[in-house]
Amino acid sequence: MTTRSPQRRMAEALLPDPVLQRVLRLAARRQVRRWEGQLDAAPDLFAAAYERYWATGEIPADAGELLFLATWSSSGVSPRGEMRRQAPPYDPDSFATFTDDLLHGLDPETVAAAVEDRGFYISPTRLPDAVVDDIRTVLDEGPAEPRGDRIDDASPGAPRPTAPTWWMSPSDALRATSAKRLLQERRLAQIAGTYLGHDPTIMSMALWRSFAWPSADNLSAQQFHYDIDRPAFIKMFVYLTDVDATTGPHTYVPRSHREKPKELLHGGRLTDDEVARHYPREQWEVITGTKGTVFFADTQGFHKGGLVQTGSRAMFQINVASDRFGIHEPPIGPVAASPPDLTENVLAAPRYFQGLFTPADSIP
Repeated sequence: MTTRSPQRRMAEALLPDPVLQRVLRLAARRQVRRWEGQLDAAPDLFAAAYERYWATGEIPADAGELLFLATWSSSGVSPRGEMRRQAPPYDPDSFATFTDDLLHGLDPETVAAAVEDRGFYISPTRLPDAVVDDIRTVLDEGPAEPRGDRIDDASPGAPRPTAPTWWMSPSDALRATSAKRLLQERRLAQIAGTYLGHDPTIMSMALWRSFAWPSADNLSAQQFHYDIDRPAFIKMFVYLTDVDATTGPHTYVPRSHREKPKELLHGGRLTDDEVARHYPREQWEVITGTKGTVFFADTQGFHKGGLVQTGSRAMFQINVASDRFGIHEPPIGPVAASPPDLTENVLAAPRYFQGLFTPADSIP
């Protein structure tokens, strides 16, 4: 998730919007020029750092930038190739203690093949209303953090239409029994392992609500972008509300999760017109559905959360990755901090849960 620096917040408070936007564009251009000077060396620097990571388990402070620049320099292909050379093999038997009741209708091979081909897969079956309502009730109670462009820092609380989005911390999201059930779903681990081709690890989980807003919000990811948090990953999304064309549907550009045009990889948000010059609009997938709709996506493909025009949209997400190399996302705590109804599987599959609950020994 993108956050604003103290300098950015001060500029927003002091400068009129046209002046602020010009300053931000100039700063972005300077940053892009600095990065462009590093692109030739980026794949080799990433490969060396990534190899050290697998040998030691230590993540360098600049891992996120190394990963981003290697992706940009190689049109999106280098990090995944390195992952396939380094990551441990996938063993489906390691998830034998996991439950199989919420996603049992999904075939891991079918889901993985669809995501490999198009970048996403929409489940033909929904989660039960009771599961969805349990997670959404926790979100609606708060506390969640308000986020958005030019939104003054505010105290966490129950989500309300005073900010474009409200994000709940993973530790608070785990108050929902159904969130913990989904974390322990055998089919989710199998889908991730099959797609990645290697032993998966949960990178993060997210729970948020988006409200109607006058224009697309940058910090709320409502403009096209691609994610490069880890060398390879797959995300499971759950709509917690009915989502139609007016309530912010997720939009995905099919087959953009592999090799991409370099001119779109500079890390900034992209307009619809910029994306349409390379991927025709009629090919974009706008994902609508009633509450309980589940879909999977490799969000290294270009995507955006749609602008909410009426009402609100609530979403739950679990991100399962190849490893921990990339941006820093603090875990909830040590294994001892895991909820009692998660602990058995956290101990049985420590690598899978290490993004949330850190084991005593470092695991790459």
